[in-house]
Amino acid sequence: MSASTGHEIGIVHYPGAQVACILGLTDLFGVASTIALDQRRSGQSPLRVTHWQPLHSRDANLSCVYDSAPRGSPKPRTLIIPPTMAKLPDPDVPPDIPAGVVSWVRNRHAAGTTLVSLCSGAFILAETGLVDGQSVATHQGSAKALAKHFPKIVVDTNRRIIDHGDIITAGGFLSWVDIGLFLVDRILGPAIGAETARFVLDDPAAGEARYFTGFAPPQTHGDRGVLKAQAWVHMRDGRGVSLAAMAKAAGLQRRTLLRRFARATGMTPIEYCRAVRIARARELLEGGGISQKQIAQSLGYKDVASFARAFRKAVGSAPGAYRKRFGRKGISPADFAAKDGSRQKKRIFEAGLQTG
Repeated sequence: MSASTGHEIGIVHYPGAQVACILGLTDLFGVASTIALDQRRSGQSPLRVTHWQPLHSRDANLSCVYDSAPRGSPKPRTLIIPPTMAKLPDPDVPPDIPAGVVSWVRNRHAAGTTLVSLCSGAFILAETGLVDGQSVATHQGSAKALAKHFPKIVVDTNRRIIDHGDIITAGGFLSWVDIGLFLVDRILGPAIGAETARFVLDDPAAGEARYFTGFAPPQTHGDRGVLKAQAWVHMRDGRGVSLAAMAKAAGLQRRTLLRRFARATGMTPIEYCRAVRIARARELLEGGGISQKQIAQSLGYKDVASFARAFRKAVGSAPGAYRKRFGRKGISPADFAAKDGSRQKKRIFEAGLQTG
């Protein structure tokens, strides 16, 4: 990306879209732009954020209703579809999806725009037909309806972010925080990404954690090769990872990766992958609705017993006891953000509600 062109991120403000997500992402990208400007690094220009909204209910063309840096005609290179705050779709009732928004999103993709759906925003993405035959991440509360109404897609609630290159999907109520930092890291680089996370979350450890429960992987060490390997492991939740594959993702020889990885993170690659898998297991246990057998299979353990042994050794508690203590079943959205003691998630959530 050149400094003269920047990178425009559009956000679709469709009827019922979560306003806290739209405004929160706008602020997050604004912080990243300011940091990039302050550091004055060659090739790193601020992000331009635009909001797109249908002026009438059946409009086939959306209008730009907000532009953080007006200069010429807006044309988003990345387009985010936020979740809805309306009632979640019923598996037995077809969801009310604005046709004009769907056709506009499809046309933007045809013009080369990368699409990103968050949580229940996956319904609009699925309606485009662009993810038929592909895996899609969404919130657990939307999974059943999404799978039933769009049988050609593969719904996956076990992965935080699924990246197909030109289409990215993310699940979870606070997935907009995850995807915001993910995009900053991808567009402006890991250094700006880490600095943005520290600023937004007001806690260096939280910036490094990337929302892994109970695990704060070091990401401010500055070793770009190791950061690439870490990101590769994170995207796979530590599953089925080999040293050879990590080295390839990092662009390093295996022996070089071993030496630099240990120096940067204080862990071997194997120890790191185990920590990521356990952190993801904790998130799934806290979320509820997924059996221990499903969690064990999704994270690559050969059986429930193996998973339980590894979990108890790492956490000091059996998976069932952990779920009973920290599970989020039946609690409010605000408590959802605070249940595991994550002060950072709670602050972001509350700030979004106040802004919205």
